Amino acid sequence: MSCKPPGSYSRWKCFSWKRAWEAVVGVLLLIGLTARQVEGEVRYWRIGTEGLSWESQKLNATAISFGTSGMIQLVSFNSRQNIFPQLQWVDEFPSGYIAEQPQARIWDNISLKQPNIPIVDGNDTTSTGDRFKRFGVSQQGTSIFFDLGTQFPANKIAFFPRQNGQDDQGRPYKDDFIRGYDIFVNDGRIFNQEDSPIYSLLKRETFTSENNTEIPFPLQFVRYIRLEITSANPFEIAEFQLFGNGFAPRGVYRSKVVDLGETANFSRLGWVLEMLRQEADSLAVVPRAEAGVSVRMRTGADSTALVYYKYTNLFTGERVEVPESEYNKMDEQLRGPVEEDQLNWSPWSSPFPISDQQIDLPSPRRYFQFEIAMESRAILDGVRVKSLTVEHSIPPLAQQLIGEISQIDTPRPLGNVPIVPAGVKSTFAYDVIADVGGMDVGFDALRIFTPGKPRFVEFLLGSPPVSATPDSIEETLGSLTVFFPSRRVESRATGTLRAVFETEIFVQGTFFPAEAFDTQGRDLPQRVLPGDANPEVSTNALRVLTSAESTRDLLPAFAITPQVISPNQDGVNDQTSISYTLVQLVRPIEVKVSIYDLAGRSVRRLFSEAEGSGSYDWRWDGRGDDQKLLPVGIYLVRLEAKTEQGSFVRTGSIGVVY
Repeated sequence: MSCKPPGSYSRWKCFSWKRAWEAVVGVLLLIGLTARQVEGEVRYWRIGTEGLSWESQKLNATAISFGTSGMIQLVSFNSRQNIFPQLQWVDEFPSGYIAEQPQARIWDNISLKQPNIPIVDGNDTTSTGDRFKRFGVSQQGTSIFFDLGTQFPANKIAFFPRQNGQDDQGRPYKDDFIRGYDIFVNDGRIFNQEDSPIYSLLKRETFTSENNTEIPFPLQFVRYIRLEITSANPFEIAEFQLFGNGFAPRGVYRSKVVDLGETANFSRLGWVLEMLRQEADSLAVVPRAEAGVSVRMRTGADSTALVYYKYTNLFTGERVEVPESEYNKMDEQLRGPVEEDQLNWSPWSSPFPISDQQIDLPSPRRYFQFEIAMESRAILDGVRVKSLTVEHSIPPLAQQLIGEISQIDTPRPLGNVPIVPAGVKSTFAYDVIADVGGMDVGFDALRIFTPGKPRFVEFLLGSPPVSATPDSIEETLGSLTVFFPSRRVESRATGTLRAVFETEIFVQGTFFPAEAFDTQGRDLPQRVLPGDANPEVSTNALRVLTSAESTRDLLPAFAITPQVISPNQDGVNDQTSISYTLVQLVRPIEVKVSIYDLAGRSVRRLFSEAEGSGSYDWRWDGRGDDQKLLPVGIYLVRLEAKTEQGSFVRTGSIGVVY
């Protein structure tokens, strides 16, 4: 481009135009560079120590204590603590069996409904008043029931009337104590056919002159208590108390729905614990305790994990979905069921048994919810959770990654599930479709997790798919990774991929998870979710089954290569490979690989340990157990796999020459 202005004005115009053009080009380059450098930020949502408070995120909690700053723990008690005031009580009669829940219940067998809460409020100046003092009415047969909601360690029950004051006749309240009673308990594990607790008698008192009753008993778990009055005298109860020493056997903390504010790619879930032990009346932090924690999680696309229904016709039961706010305002008779939202929310995950595990849940999503279960396996041992962290990145690589796997020559198998022989290499096609848009980061690599070592065959991109040469591939035991930074996926138009590879499967119902990631950034990998990624393929899933014929043999493959060795250290056939495949094992079994001479004497034990499903390879260099070279001759290889149903044996021969 030339600019030859005739005068100063023209020179200024040319100069200004050139500068303006350069500025525009610079802006366009900056925009392009910014677009290419979009990078997700790894973030950490944390609750507990250095994070949000446990109370602020609590939906409900059963047998969980918030008494230690910044932490939650399995509830514990010492011999001086009355358990009852620490529970959330409701005064109502249960219609049947109630699973463990965060509320405690109290009720009686008196038709005249009056509150029982003063008995368990922790205040000895409130009481049942005149309720059980009606003139001319025998109180024999009156029963009061307590459901603590879950099990608690207990070793003493106490109850008494008000110790101060008198009625309008001048009679001291403390004289209105219970003269005769039976106390029954149940640990919350034994019920009859009507789902009512089966009680065992703890104490029978036909007559007592003590106005303050205390009943010590051996330390045990208690959930239900029944007080049955066996005397006719009028009485009142100011406080009914329960004491114990140790930890509840199980506690559960469930969070509210957590809103991250933006769609996020979930990565890992971790937590920090302290193990506890009750020593006398105090708690000690110990290295190990008979206690533990498991965590469940679920992810959602909207702010509520529940669906609320309103009855539109009470006679036919017809109903429509309504918002929670409308549901809470409507008449009780119009309220329909409340159900889990299975459309916009994932099911609860399997419990995470240990910290720092991959979150294998639908992602990216904006909302999640978690539940912590604490368990004590010894009455004096417990656990405390200091913090919980959810690692995620915003923005995600893609709004959605959907994948499905099929056998390459059977894209539409019978039953829509690929079926292949176990332990035999098969060729699979792994289709992925990516919804990348807006500020999504995009990705340039795909990792497919395989049960054995895969062999790459082909990579295709686009719709229709066109064969493309990856920048590089990585084949390892357990995964195949395809790298394509020169063909980076940055939009829906480029978001259709297919990877073709060979591998074997070893057990029925093998899953092939996968993840995409960005080698040019620090973003977290994003999991591929099962679904319809290719209309030409009907599997819509990431699961592969094994054929019925291949389930009958645990050792479908056994080979010795080469069958003649010359271990003279010349680099040619110095050793042999003994390879085999184990399939359909749900747990490891004992496997032995040994070398014998023709007289049946064992000359070398190569291996004797437990192995699970998979392919294995052992090398033999012609030496015996003493590491000395064996004489020229024919040797036998014996492989034995022992199961509960019997032994599977394979044998072969190897020639040794020099």
